[in-house]
Amino acid sequence: MSVVIAANLVSLRLQTQLKKTTAELGSVYTRLGSGLRINSGAEDPAGLALADKLRSQSKLFAVAVRNANDGLSFAAVADAGLSEITSLLQRMSELANQGANSLYSITQRSAMQTEFAALGSEITRISDTSQFNGFAALNNSSDKTIQVGISSDANSRITIGSVTATLGDLGIGSGSTLTYSLTGISIDAAMSASRQAITALAAAVDEVAFRRGVVGAASERLRAAVNTLSVMRENALAAESQVRDADIAEDVAKLARLQVLEKSQVALLAQANQEPNLVLKLLGTS
Repeated sequence: MSVVIAANLVSLRLQTQLKKTTAELGSVYTRLGSGLRINSGAEDPAGLALADKLRSQSKLFAVAVRNANDGLSFAAVADAGLSEITSLLQRMSELANQGANSLYSITQRSAMQTEFAALGSEITRISDTSQFNGFAALNNSSDKTIQVGISSDANSRITIGSVTATLGDLGIGSGSTLTYSLTGISIDAAMSASRQAITALAAAVDEVAFRRGVVGAASERLRAAVNTLSVMRENALAAESQVRDADIAEDVAKLARLQVLEKSQVALLAQANQEPNLVLKLLGTS
């Protein structure tokens, strides 16, 4: 190899290698410090785009789970109200059946009617006050659409059908007034009125049972949706982690190798920088 002083090629090559090693070492430090394999778009553009999409999906799945749980809460309010209304209708049926018996006086029937009317008023109160977030569940309610997906198509929606349960909806009254009673101008008239109430109340109990079935079916769909969405969110997060997160074990091993390499390159560079001193020895000046 020629001895020159104008250009120290060995030193230049070592400087280039040292710069590459230092840059790679800096990337390893960044990955270890952040825990991420991708810290900028320049490192893996396609991987970053995929990871960002997966992260967006996981966040949307989380919102969809909350939506479905809100739907379950609304359905629970409706079902609780319908359950209590069923109990009230059953008690009213007991009273009507009792009133159909001729062995009660007009005075005694008045006491039955007082309780009967009070139970009817309670049905109205329950239908008026059963609400979720200000939305009526049993009175003037409309179908409720729950967004349980991450797209805008029909498969991302579940509808809870309207389940109004006012006296009028159940066929036993108009507004807040009961159509039926257990009294009359005579015992025979009271018995006839009670028998009519028995038939109407039986139909009302069946109607409430049907509406509870509507709510129950929607609730089961929403529960299934919550379970599915939770799994899909977990899968999206796991997939994002595979793309975005750093392999710490691999980077620690690479860190150790690069640190040794950097130290050896620094030592060799120091030696290479001394090569021009050979010229001084040849000139006999050292």
